[in-house]
Amino acid sequence: MKSPEPPKKKNENLTFDQAMTEMLQGNSVTKKEWNDKEVHGLMRYGRLTIHKADGKYYDWILTDGDLYGEDYHVL
Repeated sequence: MKSPEPPKKKNENLTFDQAMTEMLQGNSVTKKEWNDKEVHGLMRYGRLTIHKADGKYYDWILTDGDLYGEDYHVL
């Protein structure tokens, strides 16, 4: 019998699909590689946006690294 794996924390090491689900539910997400909690992605006015350290919101233009990343977590 295989031992059960310990459950992952809900908000750590999410795929982009999981992160997108979180953003659609009103949460903000960040990536470990961004290394700055001021930088985070969220849905704003029905658009996928990224908040940067300058305090402004920008349209989030997704890269392959964003789409295939598995290092998202919920703020």
